Amino acid sequence: MSNWPFNADVPRNQWSEIEADGFPDPVPGCVYDGHRLDGGIPLGGLGTGYFTLEGSGLIGHCSIFNDIVPPRADFSEWLRVKIAGRESLPLSTAVIAYWGHHPVADMVCRFEAKGLELGIRAFAPLILGNSADSNIPAALFEIEIRNSRAESVDLELIVEPPQPPSGSTHDVALAGEDISVAQEDGKLVGRIARTIEANGSCRVRFVFAWHSPHWRDSGRETHVNQYGMRYGNAAAAAADALNRFDALLEAVLSWQQAIYRTELPNWLRDGLVQSLYSLSKNTVWIARTRKDEWWDDIGWFTHNESHTGCPITETMVCRMHGHMPALFFYPDLERTTLEAFKHFQISDGEIPFSYGMDTSMRDPRYHCQHPLNSGQYAQMIYRLYLRTGDQDLLTHFYDSAKRAIRYQFSLDDDDDGLINDQAHVPPGELWPANQFYDIWPWWGTSAYVAGTWLATLSCGLAMASEINDSDFADECADWLERGKAAYQDKLWNGEYYRLWHDPANISGEGPDCDVSLGNQLMTQWCAKITGLADILPADQVQSALGAVKRLNMGATEHGLVNGVNPDGTRYVSKPDPDRFPDILPNNDHSTQVFVGENLCAAMNFIYHDQRETGLDIARRIYEAVALTSRTPWKQHCLIDADTGLPVWGEDYYSNMVIWALPMAYYNQNIAEFARSELIREVTSA
Repeated sequence: MSNWPFNADVPRNQWSEIEADGFPDPVPGCVYDGHRLDGGIPLGGLGTGYFTLEGSGLIGHCSIFNDIVPPRADFSEWLRVKIAGRESLPLSTAVIAYWGHHPVADMVCRFEAKGLELGIRAFAPLILGNSADSNIPAALFEIEIRNSRAESVDLELIVEPPQPPSGSTHDVALAGEDISVAQEDGKLVGRIARTIEANGSCRVRFVFAWHSPHWRDSGRETHVNQYGMRYGNAAAAAADALNRFDALLEAVLSWQQAIYRTELPNWLRDGLVQSLYSLSKNTVWIARTRKDEWWDDIGWFTHNESHTGCPITETMVCRMHGHMPALFFYPDLERTTLEAFKHFQISDGEIPFSYGMDTSMRDPRYHCQHPLNSGQYAQMIYRLYLRTGDQDLLTHFYDSAKRAIRYQFSLDDDDDGLINDQAHVPPGELWPANQFYDIWPWWGTSAYVAGTWLATLSCGLAMASEINDSDFADECADWLERGKAAYQDKLWNGEYYRLWHDPANISGEGPDCDVSLGNQLMTQWCAKITGLADILPADQVQSALGAVKRLNMGATEHGLVNGVNPDGTRYVSKPDPDRFPDILPNNDHSTQVFVGENLCAAMNFIYHDQRETGLDIARRIYEAVALTSRTPWKQHCLIDADTGLPVWGEDYYSNMVIWALPMAYYNQNIAEFARSELIREVTSA
């Protein structure tokens, strides 16, 4: 292929069919004008750290030396082309066509005035279904140098990868074909010399590896990265990656091809591939190195809410959406994450909101968003059981899940079978609202929190039945029936489920808030993906979906507005932004669009026989991310309802819920999707 690694002669910044090396047929994607791209592919695997290869040609952010929160901002040149020993051309001076298909960054870089072009393929070995080979601390590069001149030219590629801090013990290595490696002015530098014939080309390969196993989290506790148990130094990691270059690349392209050849919409196929970048940016995987550590030899795997946007280790309400890739592709690691929540469960059964702030792993936080956390944990235990079919696993977690559900009984303030909202906001303030929309307080009984609780009871009943615990099954069934009756009585307004019912009128807005929440049917989504019976009456679900389409979808071109009044205007939870200087003026959780939440809402349309509407909602959301903002590897959780541009929450965990969309598309639940041809092919690379 003359335009290796892909044919760059396609329109920029829009959906295209891309001819690329390693794929037998054109694949859907977007080729970006590199210098207009906001954020590049993060080159890194599971818990290895990463560095971004920016569209500008620079190295961007870097966490490979355990600069995790925040990641180090390098924005430095990493590749120069030296012509005939004289003129040096930094890569950033080229015209760059950039196509990313995570974890692969493909670039066509043209030095037009010089008659030279570079084709670059850089990738990290993120291999779905293979956690060990996804834990190699290395980035692999192949570069094709093309000379369009009428005469030969002597060139030297000068490679300057991310450098460790001066005086540190961090280890780095370069290895490759005919690469000369040396320390130059205290920096690791690689040089590759070639003579390129007139109108000719040549290829070179090399690997950059790092080895920074020891670090302290933000709670000052020491850890060892899991890859430190597999490699003694950076040279060993580089040698392994270089030796298996072709096999690792083939494995990556194989799982991508399994996605690309499906019948799913083009934008969704792209979205599934790109969403996995969060695994490279936001994960930590620590080893078991001492006998007094409670986790087992596989280590302990965590995914942060966002190392760059809102660093909290394993925020429960975000993993409720975003754990789908770990669930389907790395269930062995998903188990370690849930095991940690089990470990941190306290005597009354409460499961923590997270393991800790920033990168802390053993500083669990309680009584924050507690009306959701414990029940969501129980639901995720059931999801893992459905994914694996492992009865021993369910037995192991069952008592913990049971105690978590019983803890939530204590949050029913009026004995109606429903969890009540527990906003802990001081008068006149917005945080903590203690549910996912955490700067938008709700009162009394809300459709979202109470609905999630009903789904928890349904999962509890299913788990109890599997374990033959008839007493707890009866307990859950009783709570579920009482709760469903109260839910109808308090929240159904004749057309849809109102946001909240609060006879005490704590908000001052009246006992009923008839705002239409875009994701008011979260209980149905939870039921559908687990294959359990519908929670709500079918006719009311259809009516509510009609209201969401009319009100929430009608209020934006970018998916669904989170909260809309009955008259179609957007509800404003923060009428006077000047009163809240610590919150961005447009960061209003009611007037804007939550990506993860409203992807769930889109799936409810699909599951309930309104496929085209659901796909249209999801497409609008993803196109705001990928095309309008040009941030497929820097996705935000909240986007502007007017413009589709980012509002808040960079690199968000929740957005990986897009991996549940194919499940809805095929009308499957977790157990069925886990056995589907797509998952089998993706995980057999």
